[in-house]
Amino acid sequence: MTISIGNFKGGVSKTTTAVTLAQGLSLLGHRVLVIDTDPQGSLTTLFGILPDTEVNEEDTILPLAMGVETSIRYAIRPTYWDGVDLVPSCSPLFSAEFILPTRQLKEAAFQFWRTLDYGLDPIRSKYDVIICDTPPSLSFLTVNALMASDGIIMPLPPSNLDFASSAQFWDLFKDLADDFAGRGAGKDFAFINILLSKVKYAAPKDNTGQSTAIIREWIQAAYAERVLPVEIPDVEAVRTASKEFGTVYDATRDNASTRTFKSAFEAYDRFVDLIEQQMETFWQRQVGG
Repeated sequence: MTISIGNFKGGVSKTTTAVTLAQGLSLLGHRVLVIDTDPQGSLTTLFGILPDTEVNEEDTILPLAMGVETSIRYAIRPTYWDGVDLVPSCSPLFSAEFILPTRQLKEAAFQFWRTLDYGLDPIRSKYDVIICDTPPSLSFLTVNALMASDGIIMPLPPSNLDFASSAQFWDLFKDLADDFAGRGAGKDFAFINILLSKVKYAAPKDNTGQSTAIIREWIQAAYAERVLPVEIPDVEAVRTASKEFGTVYDATRDNASTRTFKSAFEAYDRFVDLIEQQMETFWQRQVGG
């Protein structure tokens, strides 16, 4: 199964969500491939690889975009985390934003939105799940990741601007998806999830807490059953792990026994369990079909 993590905005925990999900699923015994489709290379960095010094453009998905490669196999490398492989990124990947539309104009049968999808086909059976981290925009690279996916997860902090941005994201993506469907390239998703992230908890009389509660209600009303029944807290344990280029799963339980760590760890465990359940449902439907 292929899953994309997407949102218009940066700073909403897309990359942290992607890496933590990959680690959590591997701890449950799944074979995982993570793909960094963001030229900023934040996911690559979290795996201890410096994008602009240890990654060349031919190590990214750029050769797929150029048509030089037809399978992503060439770019897969192991990571320090057992059970998780990586396709890294670096800043030259940004040129894909010009290469893909140029090919679309020049090649009559070319479908820019299927480039990554086709590139994944030869290696899909090697992994239980492929997770794509996307740029903070609805770019050509983001569209490729979304259209290669069976499920989408949007991390969404309960704030005014993030909520408004999420609505714009889905409006634009719906227009694109409708256009693709009109060309005979429709797409059905097994799930589209909204994950409340960076949730700040405060005392009942605190204005911040009241504001968060109101926006949480807006999100629930807008996305209904798509909102996952778990919230990722904005606690020091998560921020510290990120500063140290890791996640809560990188910390040892012996060295991170604080209450805030426990709340973050339990939230991510619950999140991973929920996604695994949706993966199993997807596989059952595939077998049944």
